[in-house]
Amino acid sequence: MKTLILSFSANKVNESSFIPNKLGLTFACVEECEKALKEKEYEVEHICVNKKNIKKCMACGDRGWGICYEKHKCVLNDDFNELYEYMEEFDSYIFITPVYFWEMSESAKTFFDRLKRCDAFNDNSKIKGKNIICIACAGGSGNGTEQTLSGFDALDYFLNTEMKGRIPVTRFNFEEQKNKIKEAIQQL
Repeated sequence: MKTLILSFSANKVNESSFIPNKLGLTFACVEECEKALKEKEYEVEHICVNKKNIKKCMACGDRGWGICYEKHKCVLNDDFNELYEYMEEFDSYIFITPVYFWEMSESAKTFFDRLKRCDAFNDNSKIKGKNIICIACAGGSGNGTEQTLSGFDALDYFLNTEMKGRIPVTRFNFEEQKNKIKEAIQQL
């Protein structure tokens, strides 16, 4: 089985370079997932989406739908279409975002907005029916994980995926939630 981990947290080094925040809670969850997947002998790949050039949806075209509705790709010339096509190669996905202002990160919202537009009405989708695990990481106060996970509930609904884990992680419960991560991975 092949699993793709998409994370949405990184530190900006300069105008064109981002590195994963390896000291943060989001990356700690990435490491836990990679470890658990390798224990199951799954193929795993991690992509930090913040390193990609993905622009916000322009709601272009007639009534806010560009070519995404019929051709299931985006008119914008950036890294989204390539990543969207690449996702087809995987059997399951793990989405891990930090919580900012009780929501998923800006890069996660941008990516998922475009993913929903291109895939939600795609009868030939290679994503529909696949298993997903969604993890919301709140480092500061620990607040906002449930609100963030509700955004993933909408994603699950519109993409018609199978939610196998919906995990709120805070700096206060991280050690406990490691077991929830492993349990969810067992269901992939």
